Amino acid sequence: MKSPYAEVRNEIAMLLERALKDSNYTCDVLPTIDWSKGFGDITSTCALKIAKQMSLSAVDVANSIAARLQKGNYIESVTTENGFVNIKLNRDAVAELLVSKVLEERDSYVRSGIGTGKRAISEYISANPIHPLHVGQARSALLGDVVSNIYEACGFSVERENYIDDLGRQAAEVVWGSAHLDVLGIGPQVSEKYDHYLGKIYVAVNEYAKSHDIEGEINDVIMLMEQPGTYESKFLKEMVEQFISAEYATAFSLGVYQDVLVWESEIVRNKLFEKAMELLEEKNVAKKVADGKYAGCTVIDFNDVHDLPPEFSNLKEDMKVLVRSNGTPNYVAKDIAFHLWKFGLLPNTFRYKEFIHAQPNGKPLYTTADDGTPMDFGNADITMNAIDARQSYEQSLVKLALEALGYRDKAMGFRHLAYGVVELEGSVALAGRKGTWLGYTVDDLVREAREKAMTLIGTRFQLSDEERERIAKDVALAAIRFEFLKLSQEKKLVFSWERALNFEGASGPYCQYMFARASRILESAGSSTVTRAAHISLSSDVEFSLVKLLMQAQDVLEKACTETKPNILIDYITGLAAEFAKFYEQKPVLKAESAQERDSRLALVSAFKQVMGGMLKVCGITPIERM
Repeated sequence: MKSPYAEVRNEIAMLLERALKDSNYTCDVLPTIDWSKGFGDITSTCALKIAKQMSLSAVDVANSIAARLQKGNYIESVTTENGFVNIKLNRDAVAELLVSKVLEERDSYVRSGIGTGKRAISEYISANPIHPLHVGQARSALLGDVVSNIYEACGFSVERENYIDDLGRQAAEVVWGSAHLDVLGIGPQVSEKYDHYLGKIYVAVNEYAKSHDIEGEINDVIMLMEQPGTYESKFLKEMVEQFISAEYATAFSLGVYQDVLVWESEIVRNKLFEKAMELLEEKNVAKKVADGKYAGCTVIDFNDVHDLPPEFSNLKEDMKVLVRSNGTPNYVAKDIAFHLWKFGLLPNTFRYKEFIHAQPNGKPLYTTADDGTPMDFGNADITMNAIDARQSYEQSLVKLALEALGYRDKAMGFRHLAYGVVELEGSVALAGRKGTWLGYTVDDLVREAREKAMTLIGTRFQLSDEERERIAKDVALAAIRFEFLKLSQEKKLVFSWERALNFEGASGPYCQYMFARASRILESAGSSTVTRAAHISLSSDVEFSLVKLLMQAQDVLEKACTETKPNILIDYITGLAAEFAKFYEQKPVLKAESAQERDSRLALVSAFKQVMGGMLKVCGITPIERM
């Protein structure tokens, strides 16, 4: 589908090309959307380029083009100034185009088809199963979730994955700690949420290890965890499954849902690492070193890689170890193997079964499992990993391996959604083993946000307790999502309770309020929406400013997709809410001076409601009819 923004721009580009041809000029400079007041709505710099190339007067060239430029459907007038061709749009015609498209396409208006026929795999959360999600990890969860929504809105088939590292050292520490609760001074779990309980064990183990040598015992646990049938392996499975259930209770409170859990233990049992290493060695991308510092290790030797990317030059070491001399793969090796599977370059030998029959969004959550059945997961065109920026080097190695193997198209489809770390006010870093997450969990955040929302809603409307609680939940989530998504993700986020719970100004709840305001205007007019576009007659700049923003919704969505940046949507939604507020404050809708003005403004209100509602949904925020 073509956006009204693109339709207007493309028609004017065609008319400009025709005018250039009639003037015997050629130019590859298309018109740019300026939207500046005083210079027209669209500006073309083609006359300046032609004048420079042909040693002519830019003013004369611009005048020649303007004289031959036909008005078409959307041009009202053309002027020139200092060689610029300035085009003023026919506001009523453009507004009618916008409103007719919005009312005709409805929910499809905030959609795009740029990803039709392509599959994307989005990996996010992927937190170690050792402590509850804290506000730092919320950034991965929300970034991955909204990027997935954006890709789906652009036509991609999206598979949402969570990697469960159930064989790591940290999991072994919690298994050890669970067997030594008396030594750690921790009682059995009673009513405490399970992920919080395990988090306290993990912190206690690391504190205990400062004064006691338990290194050997932890290593023994790691070995036993990897042996089927041992007490440790059985306990680990039960522990992690119970942890994941608790973690998803938290994820659901954020409106975060996924499709499949991929367990590291299942990857080991399916020998994915071995298959990946065989492929890397077969293609001479990796090799086993016979002697020297890396004797017995499998490495990537950067000296053997053709067209080595700049980020790998001038490194202290010219080799990267993938498999240690004792045969254990490191993080990078695991991730390379996992991505070869994601891209369908290794066979999908996993079996799957339901882990949760129905999430709150109605969809099941599957998990890799020995006793499952084959399913169609993996084999993506694009992969996206919401992992913090400190892992950028490791992520670059995964891409390098794909390129070195000859899979350049897959490497082009590899996306690292690198986000800046989250710190607490006062420059306190969030660290799992130190327990600095205590009091800063996502559960704490959601609870306090909902309490504040309930207080603000109060008794403003005649609502049942159930309605008030539902609205408070939706408003709280909007506030949280805006706080985590409004910054460009590569920037460090200094977390503040005050900002996260801000329900005014440039916030999610404010945008929800603007949506509700539009709903009330339409309700007072006797309809919840306008079903068809009337003849639109605009009388002011503020009305056309709203039209221009509404025209760009699909283009903004596509930009957010191609750049994988949710903050582009947040900026757009914030600006749209502010523009709508100016519109209804300056131009009465229900008390307009004429029926024509009233109908035109109601059509704009309806278009705004449709676009704002669609954009909020893509951001995972519930539009609210009354608040």
